[in-house]
Amino acid sequence: MSRYSLVVLALIGAVLLATSQVTAQSFQHDFQFCIGDFALCAASTCTPTGGMIDVNTATGTTPFPAAQCTCPIFSGPAIADLNGGNMKGTCDLPSSNGVWSLFSLSLHIPQAINDWSRRRQKSEAPPFVCPANLGLGTQFANCFSFACERAGKIHGVEVATCLCPLGESLEGKSVSANTAFLTQAGQCNEDICSQHPVSGPFPFSFDDDMQGGRCIGIPEVHLGSDQ
Repeated sequence: MSRYSLVVLALIGAVLLATSQVTAQSFQHDFQFCIGDFALCAASTCTPTGGMIDVNTATGTTPFPAAQCTCPIFSGPAIADLNGGNMKGTCDLPSSNGVWSLFSLSLHIPQAINDWSRRRQKSEAPPFVCPANLGLGTQFANCFSFACERAGKIHGVEVATCLCPLGESLEGKSVSANTAFLTQAGQCNEDICSQHPVSGPFPFSFDDDMQGGRCIGIPEVHLGSDQ
């Protein structure tokens, strides 16, 4: 993979994490690296539960519609907002069987749409922009810094079940339906936009006249046979 590609994705991550600083100065974030196991939900889709989940805000907590997401577990350093999601100001695990859903830059993530395959092509997770004109801004799930429970393995991939809010910005505010958002789910198939993908809203207008989704292509570098 080219250095340019890594820079592009790093900037995407930085934009998503900086959204709240642009739009809501009153929310005090505490971005830190947590070390250990974490759920990486960036390429997952979710199912609304019909219930609610409390989300940290600048003034306390606010309930949002909840969705259940199944996410693969990774290990290593990952970015957390210790004041965001439903974290409690520390990297300490949310429960004895729990992990946090955090952010880490990865271009290959096992996904339910491909039966959780870890093969290189099946696990590709390029960023995809779901445009504002789809009117689906209230349907994406924001899993960043939310608690999850370990849920065993699926086809050899260790996974966690995460409860995440729908249509929530990174500072505990509702977003409008006409909001563009970015996801690594779906491998650039626009149909994924209506399937409650894990995502984050853009802090700026992204081509208001864009009539379809946009895949942010990542040049493929073949290092050997697919495995």
